[in-house]
Amino acid sequence: MTVGSTAVVFSCGHTDPDVSNERFDWLGELIYDVRPDYVIDLGDGADMRSLNSYDTRYPEAIVSQSYQDDIEHYNEAMNRLREKPSVRKYKRPFWVGFEGNHENRIKTAVKHDPRVEGEKYGVSFKHLQTDRWFDEYHEYTNSAPTIHNYDGVDYAHYVGAGNFGRAISGVHHAYGLLQKRYRSCTVGHSHKRDLYFKDDVGSNGAIGAVIGCYKGAEEGWAGQSNKEWFKGVLIKRNICDGLYEPQFVSLETLRRTYGK
Repeated sequence: MTVGSTAVVFSCGHTDPDVSNERFDWLGELIYDVRPDYVIDLGDGADMRSLNSYDTRYPEAIVSQSYQDDIEHYNEAMNRLREKPSVRKYKRPFWVGFEGNHENRIKTAVKHDPRVEGEKYGVSFKHLQTDRWFDEYHEYTNSAPTIHNYDGVDYAHYVGAGNFGRAISGVHHAYGLLQKRYRSCTVGHSHKRDLYFKDDVGSNGAIGAVIGCYKGAEEGWAGQSNKEWFKGVLIKRNICDGLYEPQFVSLETLRRTYGK
């Protein structure tokens, strides 16, 4: 990244065939207005509910919940996000993507039963077309989300705690990231929003950021937790050596600004 760059960062879009992808039009409009140097998607854009191993019908649900619908709805969302602003003349941002645990369901399904794998008629990670949507894409490293640094900030879908790789979470999530990484770190995964500034880390200080989600609807299984989720995106301005000026923009603000 260049000194003083700008980034639009989002996570957990969880595209669902039963929910409209209109919100990705709004995000595309925001990206056009902000003109960032980078757009960073921290993963779980594809919900892949058909491959949910918590469903007692798994792996039969691959058929009954329609894997194909999941794939098509995700790619339709990305097309709305990427193609609409691209017809206008402006400096194109660099697009970065990360594999989340929901995209990883595809690899888990193939590992569970290799017979379902197939690019034409079966299950394949290639169906997400990550090489089409992103200039740089970070798949899992072994069995955990990849952590990659841009301009002094570590990015990942989540950061694991301890030896078993469970995601850092809790009331002080952003603070926990700095305690683990000792540098600025930005993650998604939890659907919650948290921000922590720590001035005694490194030479310039550090920022821990948990950026919420970009879901289009509440989840019945989550109950009251739905009310704890932040739906929106994070704009980072003047990124330099891990520090930046953060601005959260809610999904509701995007709807009022860009919705028809």
